[in-house]
Amino acid sequence: MAIVEDEVRNESEEDNEIEVVVEEDDADQDSDESDDDDDEEVLERKVAELEQRISEDPYNYDEHIELIQALWGLSELDRWRAAFDRLQQMFVLKDVHWLLRIQTEETLAHSPEAKEQLVELFRQASLDCYYIPILTEWCSWSLGAGADSARTHLEEVLRLAGPDPLSGKLFWDAKRELEKAQLESMSVDDPDYKKQRERTLFCLEETVSRPLLNGEEAWAQFQELASAMHGQDYVDKVKKQHDAATEYLQKITPYEDKLLTMENPEEKCKVYEEYIDKVKELSLEEKYADCDSNGILKVLYDRATSECINCEGAYNLLVAWARQSSRHSSRATQSRVLSACTRRRPRRATFWLLTMQHAEHEGKGVDEVKTIFETALSKGMESYKQAESLWLGYLECLRRSTAFDNEPDVERLRRTFRLAWDSLAEAWGEEANDCEVPLYWARLEYNRMKDPKQGKEIFEEIFKYGENKTMSKYWEAYINLESHRHPSLSENKLRELHRRALRFVTDYPPAAARLWTDYERDYGQLATATECQHLCEAKLKEWRDSYQAMKDKMTNQKKGNKQPQNKKGKFDKKKKEEDKPKKGKRKSDESAQDSEVKRKKDSSMEVDEKVKEGESGALKRSHDDDDSSEGADNKRQRTENAKSAPRVSGNEACTLFVSNLDYNVNEKNLRDKLSEYGEVVSLRVRAGVKAFGGSICYCQYTTSEAVDEAIKHDRTALDGRPMFLSRYSASKTKGSFKYATTVEKNKLFVRNLPFSHCTRERLTEIFDKYGKLSDIRVVTFKDGKPKGLAYVDYEDEKSAAEAVEKTNGMLIADRNIEVAVSAPPPRPRADATPAPALLGQPKRDTGGGMRRTQLSSFIPSVLQKPIPSTSTSAASGSNGANGHASEARPLSNTDFRTLLLKK
Repeated sequence: MAIVEDEVRNESEEDNEIEVVVEEDDADQDSDESDDDDDEEVLERKVAELEQRISEDPYNYDEHIELIQALWGLSELDRWRAAFDRLQQMFVLKDVHWLLRIQTEETLAHSPEAKEQLVELFRQASLDCYYIPILTEWCSWSLGAGADSARTHLEEVLRLAGPDPLSGKLFWDAKRELEKAQLESMSVDDPDYKKQRERTLFCLEETVSRPLLNGEEAWAQFQELASAMHGQDYVDKVKKQHDAATEYLQKITPYEDKLLTMENPEEKCKVYEEYIDKVKELSLEEKYADCDSNGILKVLYDRATSECINCEGAYNLLVAWARQSSRHSSRATQSRVLSACTRRRPRRATFWLLTMQHAEHEGKGVDEVKTIFETALSKGMESYKQAESLWLGYLECLRRSTAFDNEPDVERLRRTFRLAWDSLAEAWGEEANDCEVPLYWARLEYNRMKDPKQGKEIFEEIFKYGENKTMSKYWEAYINLESHRHPSLSENKLRELHRRALRFVTDYPPAAARLWTDYERDYGQLATATECQHLCEAKLKEWRDSYQAMKDKMTNQKKGNKQPQNKKGKFDKKKKEEDKPKKGKRKSDESAQDSEVKRKKDSSMEVDEKVKEGESGALKRSHDDDDSSEGADNKRQRTENAKSAPRVSGNEACTLFVSNLDYNVNEKNLRDKLSEYGEVVSLRVRAGVKAFGGSICYCQYTTSEAVDEAIKHDRTALDGRPMFLSRYSASKTKGSFKYATTVEKNKLFVRNLPFSHCTRERLTEIFDKYGKLSDIRVVTFKDGKPKGLAYVDYEDEKSAAEAVEKTNGMLIADRNIEVAVSAPPPRPRADATPAPALLGQPKRDTGGGMRRTQLSSFIPSVLQKPIPSTSTSAASGSNGANGHASEARPLSNTDFRTLLLKK
């Protein structure tokens, strides 16, 4: 340091006063500058290193934040902003980082353009998160932006957070202070004075009329101003609203209290779900009509999906938010909600599809929809099904805007289909083999573009990939389209197509067999029908053998299984005798080992329960057990049953068995669907079980009531296939038939329906004009495709009778439907002895199993296998004894079979 003395003359001081000036040495200045240079070099190296790491792994959020901090240290404002923008494009920013960005930009926003950019940042932040400090910062900044501009910004903040029971009053108070300041700056003679007083009163009225925390604090001010402006009647009217809002607030306050004390996001998510259900319940009460329940729901969805963004239930909340906004909000609000949903779940196709549909509904062009689609595609969908759904949604939109008589439009659509198919294959590999896009394309080629040759080429290309050539769904679609093409296909070519389908299909041959059989019945000759019969029977026999082998493998019932040494022979022998299948049962042989394995598997689904001390210990056995005639093994069996019975019965009562699921069932969608009926404890899925015609699932609920509720929704569709829902039973006893087997005069049986009318909605349009309907049941195959049959239930017989009279023979599409009172044939009792089959009488399958998969034979089944006949031998013996060989006697089924086979 250098101390420099300088004589400075000052009028107020003595002439010889000395001022001491302290100056830094040049060496010290050089040292500080050198240190700064060193710091900058360190930061530059750090920035370069972080940029390299981010280029290698761009999905590390923390490294992006570290880079932003390093750039701020270098005072590189443009690079700092670019780093923030890049992070925003890749992630949903955390609320604290949004606040940091906004507060920094706030100090730099001096020009109108910078202020507009700052407002846009506030809006973008509100899409990523619901964060009170950000909204408060928005209010504080807007108050210094001029009265009109401040009012606009505050109204936007109030639309976001004004209905919030926890923090809404804060923003209404800010708006009231703005209006009050404006009012105080006016004189009574000002022409806008009265209007300004109304604005101030409106803020107070909204504060006291909504269920807001501490909202009653504004009542005194409101009462004073409202009495002076409108009188006591107006005050009394608002008082009723205020009392209702106070009562409303008391009912939702417990949920707010819980949320304030919780840290676990999963627990918070559950509380939010209960909170939302409560608000929906209160919204139905007339006295709370003015409490703005829809606004509260909007805020709750925003808060829940922001605070619990990584929870499993956040997706369902976002879906509910989008639906709620579409029903109760303006188009601008709906657009903002969809933007928030796409920000918070960018890799789910659902919200991008809704956004594209919203843009299309708003009259936006194809280019706008394409921009949305490309943005969604750049996010990268989380699964193949999501990517496929996104492409299909865009293709549907493009199809709606295509003029099929305009060749350029048609070619554009074809190019897009090809791009979709190739892009999915490139991105997802073998998962894209089973793809819906080419099926959609082929249907359009046949039906809209009228180019069956192009459609045929698409199917031939489909059959080249994966296992598509063995899947019945593609052959069914191919045959149906070829059957209705223009110009029509010749019978020989169509029959050859049926042969190919039957030859190649392995996943579900009965579908191909049914299609060919129906075709031969309608158009075939005797020779072709016989050929069809033989080929179909051979194919179905091969498939049934494979079915049985799979079933045996699943239940470990193949011969040659060794008996475990730790099992007693007597017990095993008795167990085998008990488990032998009876006629009409689907249960196969099951050894004691297999029963034990099955019990272990079943127990894996059970809920582990902690047993309190003193409530259970060693199981006591009475002396009577030792003296029983059942023997030691039976004592052991009773003991094991006594130990396990309470738990197994409770577990069975809470377990739902689900079958007929898709081979590649989406477990997440399945869990979401089953969760609608109750709380799911465990879900065990066995995917792609061909023996069951698809996947199966064991779903355990917390209560048996949830199983009852689920069974009410039997045949509910999941991914296009009806789910078969039934109670799980370890005993495998055959369940009772769920529908009435007697005449029901209020129920109609409808057949020969066009497939396009096999929906509840279309059938309701036809039949509800004759009386009130109680139920409609559409009969489908296992794959969800309709059979052309339906049952229609009326609440009274008179309506049903009128419907039969008016609709039987009615022409719908190109078919005359047949309508009659439901009178199903009697079902034989399980203990009844089956009557001998008569010649020509169809044999009914009473044993369950694959009833719908068996192909009806052209020759009665009793003629296809020898049946021992006692009547023949008895008759011949009688004739030999009495010498009346020429006496006429009735012929048996075996006699007719012999005659037929000799021809």
